[in-house]
Amino acid sequence: MVWSDFWKFRGKVAGMTNAAAVPFHTGPELNRAINRTDFFRLFKAAAHHYHFDNFVLAKISEAAAPFGEREIVITNVAERRATLFIRTLKEALGAIKAKSAQFLTSPVFGKSAQLEGYPADLVFNEFNGNTFLLIPLFTPEGRRYCLVLSGVRQEPDQSEIADVLLDVMRIFDKLYEEILTQEMSGRLTQREAEIVKWTSEGKTSAEIAIILGLSEHTVNSHITAAVRKLDAVNRVHMVAIALRNGLVS
Repeated sequence: MVWSDFWKFRGKVAGMTNAAAVPFHTGPELNRAINRTDFFRLFKAAAHHYHFDNFVLAKISEAAAPFGEREIVITNVAERRATLFIRTLKEALGAIKAKSAQFLTSPVFGKSAQLEGYPADLVFNEFNGNTFLLIPLFTPEGRRYCLVLSGVRQEPDQSEIADVLLDVMRIFDKLYEEILTQEMSGRLTQREAEIVKWTSEGKTSAEIAIILGLSEHTVNSHITAAVRKLDAVNRVHMVAIALRNGLVS
């Protein structure tokens, strides 16, 4: 599917509504959204509206399809469970769909089962049996992202997928306008610089959350953004780069 076809598809989706369903309206909240906390709440509310428990917004990766932990932008999945979430997602979608995520132009879904190598009696996997819905998203420059929704529910039909897609695209467009364009510039926001500074002083995400009056998820999202902007491998590398470049003292 070429780009012109994608935008035609997007226009068709905008006109598709399910009269029997009550859509999630982001109106006032969406217009007021300006930071990661706002978008975390919007995506979480959208996920819950459609009876999903978890969401992950990530940049599509060619190296680790559909994406790795480093590509995660915003999520309500605990950082220590991200690897398990991604592995379960791949199992749910199947190898072909997961590996071709960078080429997808329409949503795909699947249901997860017990992972090989993760015995149920030894490793608890809260994502087992979940329905996963992966929604491809694109910036005007053609950068590829995706939103993954996961939860214990039946697989969605095409009408519901159209409703979800419309809501998600509206939130993502606003996120691009307020957050992603700034991230592409490579500059740390004031909040990101503040969190990097506390990290350099040995504070954990939980401790930083208490200090700044934020949720631990929000702190981790800022750290993920800073790691990506500084082209770092992990938090330690992020701090080293920030110190070397004089971003923190």
